[in-house]
Amino acid sequence: TLYAQWTENTYSVTYNGNSNTGGSVPNDATGYHTGDTATVLGNTGTLVRTGYTFAGWNTAANGSGTSYSGGNTFAIGSSNVTLYAQWTAVN
Repeated sequence: TLYAQWTENTYSVTYNGNSNTGGSVPNDATGYHTGDTATVLGNTGTLVRTGYTFAGWNTAANGSGTSYSGGNTFAIGSSNVTLYAQWTAVN
């Protein structure tokens, strides 16, 4: 008799500097499963962009997605998540 062996899919949260000019993006090495809660990391790598201030993270590079600040949480769905740095121009 043969029995099926199942492995649950693992998903990642990746951070993108979105045109940063210095610093480094946070690294979340956790492997998440659907329904897990992920905690958004802050600007731990001191990302900078000339002429801008760091304004948080968003699920869309242009800011049209869901916005998060460090310490916020969200539920993992059934795909990898990329969070893009958001920048506010310095006047």
